[in-house]
Amino acid sequence: MILIIGGAVYFSLKEGTYDITQTRVIAAPPEVIYEQIEDFKEWENWNPWFKDEEIKTTIGIPTQGLDANYSFIESYGNGKITITGLEPNKSISMNRFYDNGITSSNSEVMIVLEQVKDGTLVSWNIKGEQGLLDKAMATVFGFHMEEEITPKYKKGLENLEVIVIKNMKVSSSSVDGIIETGGGYFLYMSSSAKKENFQELKTQMLQNIMSYMQRNKIDMYGMPRVIYEKINPYDGNMIFSAAIPVQNREITATNSNILCSYQEPGKTVKVTLKGAYSNLEEARKKGEEFIDQNGLVRSEEAPYEVYKTDPMLTPNPANYLTEIYLPIQ
Repeated sequence: MILIIGGAVYFSLKEGTYDITQTRVIAAPPEVIYEQIEDFKEWENWNPWFKDEEIKTTIGIPTQGLDANYSFIESYGNGKITITGLEPNKSISMNRFYDNGITSSNSEVMIVLEQVKDGTLVSWNIKGEQGLLDKAMATVFGFHMEEEITPKYKKGLENLEVIVIKNMKVSSSSVDGIIETGGGYFLYMSSSAKKENFQELKTQMLQNIMSYMQRNKIDMYGMPRVIYEKINPYDGNMIFSAAIPVQNREITATNSNILCSYQEPGKTVKVTLKGAYSNLEEARKKGEEFIDQNGLVRSEEAPYEVYKTDPMLTPNPANYLTEIYLPIQ
């Protein structure tokens, strides 16, 4: 009796509260990371517990949304994780129930996404309270929550980063063949750029044109584009125009750096790219090879790209859609 009472007192005085967090900054938008954490079906790709051959996991139905869950069986016991709260692109809350055959417990698990300068700060946390029997068994079997969970949370976030970055790099391109393009007016700005600062400068120029159009109540009559006036084949530096189609000829101020021009109808080889803009050069080469293989003659008109998706509304670069037009005679 003395031993039982003494043991109860001893274990009751041991710290039983746990609050464990691991963080990692991933160079990706919160929306892209959220796709991987809000659906348990995706957890198979990055969660260490799913990859552990000694743990049997079973995903419930549905796999995402409130009350979505998965259960697991391991050597120490079994448990179930259930989604209890969701804030799209910001956080997911879960309840973790665990039963070791003698006692059971509940923990609160959260994954929080916070947009930061270099991407998204991902915080993975679990907290709860061990009961008397839990503390006794943990001491007897040498089980420590922090030692068990911290390395797996760390590895899980590393795996998550690999999966997210890989998914953002997925791309495909195809030559659609020869098409006739219609003519039309467009507002444009011209500049020269080095290869490394082209994307940033292009974005700024298109934003300037859009602001001009909003101030002057001019409607877009097509998707934004870039016209490549000249590209240096050795270093990739270029002279280009950022342009937005308009319905009618627009008269701009004499001292304005935004001008209006007309694109003549013509024949082009069209290439479609689905993926990040870093794949544009490779996609363009497919079009150039098509021209050479089919004995076509390039026109003196400048090649151009049409951006069918808005990066501000399309978080994952793998979903960008760009059309490349290579004029021919």
